[in-house]
Amino acid sequence: MSIWKIAWRSIQYRGLGSLLTVLSMALGVMMVVAVLTVHGVLSESFKNNSSFGYDLLLGARGGGLQLTLNSVYYLSRPIDTIPYEYYLTFAKKEQRSQEYRESIAWNALQLQHHAALDMARHQALPMGGGVAGLMQGMAAEMLVEHQLAFMDIDRPHIFASYTDYAIPIVLGDYYEVPLPPGAKDTGQPGRSFRVCGTNPDFFSKLVLNYDTGEKFSFAEGRPFETDDPETGFFGCVLGAATARESGLKVGDKLVITHGVPGESSSHLHDNQPFTVTGIMARTGTPHDRVVFVNMEGFFLFSDHIKPVGDDSVLASGNREKVDRTGQPETQGVDPTELIRKPLPVEQRELTSILLSTTKEDEFGALGMFLQPKLEQGDLERTLNWSSFRPVRAQTSVQAVNPIQEITYLFTFYVDPIRWMLLGLTVMICVVSGLSILVGIYNSMSQRHHEIAVMRALGASRPKVMRIILGESILLSVASGMLGWVAGHSLNWVLSPMIESQTGVSLGFWKMAPAVPILANLPGNRQLPAALLQLSVSPELLLIPGLVFLAILVGIYPAISAYRTDVSRSLGK
Repeated sequence: MSIWKIAWRSIQYRGLGSLLTVLSMALGVMMVVAVLTVHGVLSESFKNNSSFGYDLLLGARGGGLQLTLNSVYYLSRPIDTIPYEYYLTFAKKEQRSQEYRESIAWNALQLQHHAALDMARHQALPMGGGVAGLMQGMAAEMLVEHQLAFMDIDRPHIFASYTDYAIPIVLGDYYEVPLPPGAKDTGQPGRSFRVCGTNPDFFSKLVLNYDTGEKFSFAEGRPFETDDPETGFFGCVLGAATARESGLKVGDKLVITHGVPGESSSHLHDNQPFTVTGIMARTGTPHDRVVFVNMEGFFLFSDHIKPVGDDSVLASGNREKVDRTGQPETQGVDPTELIRKPLPVEQRELTSILLSTTKEDEFGALGMFLQPKLEQGDLERTLNWSSFRPVRAQTSVQAVNPIQEITYLFTFYVDPIRWMLLGLTVMICVVSGLSILVGIYNSMSQRHHEIAVMRALGASRPKVMRIILGESILLSVASGMLGWVAGHSLNWVLSPMIESQTGVSLGFWKMAPAVPILANLPGNRQLPAALLQLSVSPELLLIPGLVFLAILVGIYPAISAYRTDVSRSLGK
């Protein structure tokens, strides 16, 4: 009979004690697996998600980590807003020119320009004042033309040459899933998802994997367009988890909530719903739990229109009547035409800007060069083109590197907690290993006769020793396998809760990401480069580690069995 079969029979003979020993060690293994897997998958998702093809994140001054968590992972609340013109400083000439021509300042100067032309023509008439009147009208026209030239809207901005693309982000609203028909309203907020206002570049230019260039794909439908032929300014795209949990399909309409659902200041924008144009394929990132809406429609809600400090241009006398918000007067206007008129540039504000430098900048050096320039006032000087400023506009910005912020978060906050949890769980495994030692050693007093019989039947001392070590190894391997299954079962049970908070899904077979196990060892410079680059999931080291622990704790009982006196034990 093999030593493994004999060891297994011995374990079965002490069934209850063996079972309790296995369960205690499996509990420790389960906790180790859960900590390794959850931390590994979340950290990998955070670090991957913070490199979605852009180098810098621009937003209002405050905490860089809060800006990153809010704009990249849709956690926390926005710090403040920044002027929309900052986004245009990175835009291409065509886009910048088009949006400035829809601004309050441009239209006001156009009105003055036409008035100056009319005056010049009037003064040029024989009865209009002669040469002096003509000169006065021409001077007024030249002044307006000088003001139009000062706006410089037909030239690319200085930062455009450094920019591959810039993506605007607007946050602050939510989509709350309505109660099903017949359900009782408890007054408590239901399931809700963050709303992110952006433009179509978000889906066409951002990438999921910076190395491979993989971009967003759609399970159903398509991304919205800036002025969509089907939905106008009110198209939206759903993340995979949002679509699954809300039950919304392509073509459905949804109403977003201004502010956090459940708070006294929140309310529905029920005057204009958004239409779902597409559902994104699952990415395993926080993007899965977001409703992406057309930024142009997002700006048109009354709560998002920023009143300007100098509203003289909004007074009567313009060619087109406007209300006090700067929007066209709605009386007598076809609503379908109204929603296709974009909000003026001056009345827009953004939460943040995702900035990618030029493709020639392979090492991200431009990002480091631009960061201090953007923070030290270079952007503020771009606001001089218009005197129409929002009343409460924060004109200073901060530029942060998301990867650095997340690295800081994990280095100083998350990793110490992980090591503490791992230390506790490893101690549990060690204590459980000692229980194997105690269990086997205590059984030796009752097994002296059994060992003596084995010796009398021809078993050598080394074979007896191997049988005892085999028992310890079998108990450890059984504990490791049971703990691994229990740990991944725990991950599977907790996956919905983790996904609801972070957008990261944990399946039963999701293992901790591979890490270079030899890279941090002291004296590793003597090792070959291939070994230093070898990466293994920490979970795969659990069973070998347990076998090593089993050998350690089984040595002393095995030595005790090795020293058993056959004649004395048989005599008893």
